[in-house]
Amino acid sequence: MLYVLMCYSFNYQFRFNSNHDYNNPSGTNRSSFNENMKNRLTSFRDKLFNIEFSNKNFKEFDFSKIKSSDFVYCDPPYRSSVGSYNDGKRGFEGWTLDDDLALFEILDELNDRKIKFALSNVFFNNGLANKELQEWSGKYKVHLLKINYSNSNYQRNKLGETKEVLITNY
Repeated sequence: MLYVLMCYSFNYQFRFNSNHDYNNPSGTNRSSFNENMKNRLTSFRDKLFNIEFSNKNFKEFDFSKIKSSDFVYCDPPYRSSVGSYNDGKRGFEGWTLDDDLALFEILDELNDRKIKFALSNVFFNNGLANKELQEWSGKYKVHLLKINYSNSNYQRNKLGETKEVLITNY
C-alpha cells in the first residue's frame, strides 16, 4: 500500500510529519501508478525468492545471521543531502557522522566474513565533501554514477558538483 501511495505522490516521494502521518501531496501530472510500473513491480515480485526484509535500525539488526552466500545493500541517508529523513524531524532520527562511521564498521566486518555488499552514497554534494566516506572507500571498489537530477527540485545542485558513488567489496 505504501508503494502505491508513493506512486501517486509528488515526485514519487514519501514523507511523514512529526506524528508519523503520511503527508506528501498528490503528484497530479507528475506521478502515477501506470501499467508499466505495475508490470515492473510484478516482475520484481516474481524474482523474489528466499528474501527477508527488515525495518529495524541498522544498529539493532543482527548481522551475525547473514551468511557468506548473502548480499547486503545499504542506501543510508547522505549527510550532505537535504532529504527529509536526514534532519532528525518528522519521526526520523536523522543521520550523523557517527552513523556513517558505525555503518562503515559493520561493512568492514561483513567484508572480513566474505559477505558481499554494496553501499550507495555521495563523495560531494551541495558544496560539501564526505571526507570520511572517501577515506574509508579506498579499500573497496568505487563506481562513479552518472546521475542527472535536473528534473528533481530537492536534489538540484546549486553549490558545486555532486559525485554519487556505489562502493562494493566485489
